[in-house]
Amino acid sequence: MSHPNVSAVILAAGFSRRMGFFKPLAPLNGTTVIERSIRSAKAAGIWEIVVVTGYGRETLEPVILRNGAKPVFNSRFPEGMYSSVQAGAASLSPASRAFLILPADCASVRPSTIRLLAARASYRGIIHPVFLGERGHPPVIGASFIPHILTFEGEGGLRGFLETRESSAADLPVADEGILMDMDTPEDLLRTRQRLNSLSIPSENEIRALFRIARTPEKVTAHSRIVSEAAESLANGVAGNLHISIALVRAAALLHDVCRTMDDHHSAAEAFLKSCGFPAIARIAAVHMDLPPRASPEAAIVFLADKMVMGDRIVSLSEREKRALEKYGKIPEARTNIRRRFARARRVCRMLERASGSTVQSLLNLSGHLDS
Repeated sequence: MSHPNVSAVILAAGFSRRMGFFKPLAPLNGTTVIERSIRSAKAAGIWEIVVVTGYGRETLEPVILRNGAKPVFNSRFPEGMYSSVQAGAASLSPASRAFLILPADCASVRPSTIRLLAARASYRGIIHPVFLGERGHPPVIGASFIPHILTFEGEGGLRGFLETRESSAADLPVADEGILMDMDTPEDLLRTRQRLNSLSIPSENEIRALFRIARTPEKVTAHSRIVSEAAESLANGVAGNLHISIALVRAAALLHDVCRTMDDHHSAAEAFLKSCGFPAIARIAAVHMDLPPRASPEAAIVFLADKMVMGDRIVSLSEREKRALEKYGKIPEARTNIRRRFARARRVCRMLERASGSTVQSLLNLSGHLDS
């Protein structure tokens, strides 16, 4: 989805004193810091991308142009970041209804987060992304505030200006730790590189945020933790013989029921997780109830683990199937579906046992807790 009336102002005019080298052109996982920020905005469907330059403009502007963004030089850059906010805001097209402000060194914000913010943008409003209760970057500001930004002379720069407009502001909870991360030191740069290597998998705090945003009941999260433990045990048991991502299995098992209180909760979870920037996990959540024939090994493991957990305890497939039939089996179509799904679960069992050379019971390593 594109956002033809939402712009991005990327701030890259500073001296990079604490970093010790020119931060916007620092190598970042096969690209540079500034290129990563521009590409994230493009991937989110932002139509107009302005990069405000200052120090180092001669080397930075060719990179900006090569990546399809517009450089805007801020001659007042020694005055600080707010002068760059003003330069960027003043340069925007009259067609822009709103714009987001992204410091270039906030390079690990997911495109999906920018897309969610842009979808909420309005001419007279301000949207702040919030991660576990804390506001971060990029705020999205309605174009009606541009004249006030250009004339603001109060204390505190951008933060100070936004505080004067709190009555027009709203918060958008997101599952993106990157909104709170910038890069002032080489250690920060290393931390960002590490995060980008695993951006498709949510961190533990991001999983907490996903549960909070979806309002997942504690009873469901407790069930999901047991499913995740079982799935991870199964994945570890076959990882030597199957090409498999244990991190993906763990996260997908934790989040498969994130939308459990909604109608068609597997489809709701797929849409929710995809919108938050986790498409691989979304695909597994979509099939955790009814596994298709050519599913990935990760999806098969989550499917089986879910079928072996009843409430918050691990049971045998036969016990779980018996309970399901007792609860739902009075309707012929439901009974047929239950039988089919558990037959599929047993095929997954056999597949894992062939791959590992061990029984599922031994892979789970839960002797005394798994019924025969």
